[in-house]
Amino acid sequence: MTIHEDFARLYYHLHPQWKENLSHQSVRILQMIQMTAPITVKQVAEKFALSPNTASEHIKKLEQLGYIEKNRASDDQRVVHVSLTNEGLRAVRSHTELDVDRVVHVLRQLSADEQQSIQQSFRLLRETADDCFSD
Repeated sequence: MTIHEDFARLYYHLHPQWKENLSHQSVRILQMIQMTAPITVKQVAEKFALSPNTASEHIKKLEQLGYIEKNRASDDQRVVHVSLTNEGLRAVRSHTELDVDRVVHVLRQLSADEQQSIQQSFRLLRETADDCFSD
């Protein structure tokens, strides 16, 4: 098995149960906001190759659901920044992170050395990915 197959299987077993039904696009937009906020609607459109109107519609829907809030830039009132609300952060985490209780249950099956090795490996992989792909 390759690392991407292992990761897919880990996510399959360890993801939380979703309380809301969000589209894949909505989840990706929330995740982008989580990782890079504050961002503009224009940046969302560019990142996902959407028209400005389509990006605005996605943002409007997420705002209506209470997942994001919009604020005008103080230096340029034409620029609108979007950021996650607490409810939006909870929603994006439930759709993109692993279930803490399930992870703890699995890790408890391993020795302390194995747990530390896994944590160090994931940290190294994440840090390297951050270095490779941060804007």
